[in-house]
Amino acid sequence: MDTRRPIILIATLSGVLAACAPALPPAVAATPRAPAPTTTSTPFVLATRPLRWVTPDVTPTPAPRPTRTPVDSGPLPVLRAERLTWIAPSDGMTLLGIPEGGFWMGSGADDAYAEPDEIPLRRVFLDGYWIDQTEVTNVMYAACLFAGACTPLPSTFAPYSPHLYFGDPAYDDYPVVNVSWDQASAYCTWAGRRLPTEAEWEKASRGTDARRFPWEWIGVADPEKLNFCDERCAFSWHVPNVDDGYGETAPVGNYPKGASPYQALDMAGNVWEWTADWYAAGAYREAPLQNPAGPQDGTWRVVRGASWSDGVHVRSLVYARSANRHYQAPGSTRSDLGFRCALSASAAAP
Repeated sequence: MDTRRPIILIATLSGVLAACAPALPPAVAATPRAPAPTTTSTPFVLATRPLRWVTPDVTPTPAPRPTRTPVDSGPLPVLRAERLTWIAPSDGMTLLGIPEGGFWMGSGADDAYAEPDEIPLRRVFLDGYWIDQTEVTNVMYAACLFAGACTPLPSTFAPYSPHLYFGDPAYDDYPVVNVSWDQASAYCTWAGRRLPTEAEWEKASRGTDARRFPWEWIGVADPEKLNFCDERCAFSWHVPNVDDGYGETAPVGNYPKGASPYQALDMAGNVWEWTADWYAAGAYREAPLQNPAGPQDGTWRVVRGASWSDGVHVRSLVYARSANRHYQAPGSTRSDLGFRCALSASAAAP
């Protein structure tokens, strides 16, 4: 079977909380302002395993969708140039403010670990937005389910894990998994947010300096920075003599040393994450350089970030790179696939 699988900061509130977020200033032209940086990260060894995984192992029977009534998120704080945090009243999620501006998206052709669908490395401009600091948790999804805005998760085991953690209070703060793209989107709508675009996800993960990982790579797989398939993991490709503390999913935010430049957590490892975009292998060659949102339609949805089921020496150091792209069928549910939400800075209701 193909095995590739498409702390919160102290708030710096120099401004005041507005009753609603004003529209951002007009976007500037997304023209590269500096030469593309050269990748100099220490190489790592890869085993020869298939990379792409796309088979929807579990496809739940479609059920009537409940009415998606968004929860009133309340007034948004004004997003300025400085980093901010904000607690969403709908579900208690901490959101991180990502200021408008450019960042390096994708990978250069000179990167030995880049795949064709990540190329080229280009300067992309994004309007300001908010993104969840962590993946959405089991208890958060349960609240949406109780409200009638989300649908039940599959009752059958998804691939890789024989455990169904959802509904067990001991795992309330673990990322919700076995969730389809539609279910993830429905949750974000209920919470007053949306799924992040692929570009928004990548900027939140790597910042503006074109780094390969959310953290500075030092040539060593650090179990304090991400949850991967370590010695506790049951698979043949696990990494021996390395212990990140968990054999499968870990509580969200459990690896603060792996925080991104914007302090987003678990952007590498733990679970793959759905994004809003349809997948197209050549999307980067045709996408606009300002607020790209992916193709209009497609067969697969983009997922990002790698997971607990990836062995670092086999795949995760490729898959956990911020620029790496994967995809899954929208109806696919997996024990290593979850999501986080985002919100446009200008999306506050009047």
